[in-house]
Amino acid sequence: MRDLEESALKTLSEIQKIVDKPADYPTRVALAKSEWDAKMGTSAKKDAFKAVRNTLAKMCVGSVRCAYCEDSLADEVEHIRPKNLFPENAFVWGNYLFACGPCNGPKSNRYGVLNGAIIDEFTRKRNDAVVPPAAGVSGLIDPRTEDPFAFLEMDLGGVTPGGARIDGTFDILPLDGLGVADLARANFTIDVLGLNREAIREARKNAFGGFWARMHQYVVSKENGADTTELAHLQADLLKAPHLSVFEDIRRQRHVLPDLLDLFARAPEMLNWKVVPDVVA
Repeated sequence: MRDLEESALKTLSEIQKIVDKPADYPTRVALAKSEWDAKMGTSAKKDAFKAVRNTLAKMCVGSVRCAYCEDSLADEVEHIRPKNLFPENAFVWGNYLFACGPCNGPKSNRYGVLNGAIIDEFTRKRNDAVVPPAAGVSGLIDPRTEDPFAFLEMDLGGVTPGGARIDGTFDILPLDGLGVADLARANFTIDVLGLNREAIREARKNAFGGFWARMHQYVVSKENGADTTELAHLQADLLKAPHLSVFEDIRRQRHVLPDLLDLFARAPEMLNWKVVPDVVA
């Protein structure tokens, strides 16, 4: 996990102490909102949130793209645990991600708690009593503390043991073999974030073809005697491409993707290229 500079952490901590001071939960919720609205009100706060945004940008996968969908520009500081439900996390560095509006907006205050094999969703409408959600494991996978690849995979298609070729849908799906609790959390995360929006699926499909082309270019250049500098440039170009989770799933599913498996056999170092940013603790 990337560290936030000390001065910014100190400023966040000072604001959080203001939010935490009242004894009653509704007042803390109101303070979390008002302090968030005023987060650019002083020079110290402006500097702190400039550091927050700069550091979150460095944690994005590839270019500065949403930490949830990887498709849209990340330009919103997202509370993984909603500040209106968890005022105690409103100014906690570990509760922030850089997200896009199409993910952050629908997610908003949607929250769920794991209850055996299901997720109990908590909602608070405009005139509802301001009470906290139940304690327990969050239904939403937290990419700051958990590895999404341990819960989710992408349908890339491939070749069956019998030789039939299946086209991929490029949907995000629960990882095969999950237990009931992890399966419930995977499905809840996919639903809350809308990870299978049509535009994103098309973008993943295009990214799949792009990674195949970049991998092929790297392998051919290597076999034609390219020097280490040229190969390093080709590697860097691939790792700057959007939707790097597609590349990660290509590596995980390479055994059912024979054309790509051949490329890995010819350049096995591609299996060790680091694609996950410093997000997971």
